[in-house]
Amino acid sequence: MKPVLLIAVTIALIAAACGSDQTTPSDGGGSAPPDTSLPTTTTPDGPLGAGPYPVVTLEIAVTHPEAEALSYTISCLGDTATITGDVPLDPDRACEALGREDVRTRLVEGPPGNQVCTEIYGGPDVATITGSYDGVDGVPVDTTVDRTNGCGISDWDVLLADILPPALGVVEATS
Repeated sequence: MKPVLLIAVTIALIAAACGSDQTTPSDGGGSAPPDTSLPTTTTPDGPLGAGPYPVVTLEIAVTHPEAEALSYTISCLGDTATITGDVPLDPDRACEALGREDVRTRLVEGPPGNQVCTEIYGGPDVATITGSYDGVDGVPVDTTVDRTNGCGISDWDVLLADILPPALGVVEATS
């Protein structure tokens, strides 16, 4: 009977660790967090022109102890997408990714505080990302992504794959 109980407890712990992407407001009072949601429509007289991309400018610096630092800028201005700097990224894909709510939330709010991460080391790469959404006086971005655990590796390789270069030493499978 003990093995069955152990299996049931293990499954319950795994399910609880998965958590939920939704947050619930606290009843502790105070001010509401700033609205960081993306606009749902684009108008011709919107800021910097209409288009499929959000208005975002990000400065990104990637460091690795065995390589020269890499710095570049991603600018999405509604109808234009540019990357300044020598980096193997597609500007259109980068700006499309920056329009996704999950990417915006990670960049603006940082990693979730209650996130459970696997203890896997993915290398010493570190990306520092600063800038803003919604123009110069918009929502600030100031975050760091590293590969010191499974959450950081996932952020780098999956969630932010279109705005960060491949990590040094990581070889993509080819067919």
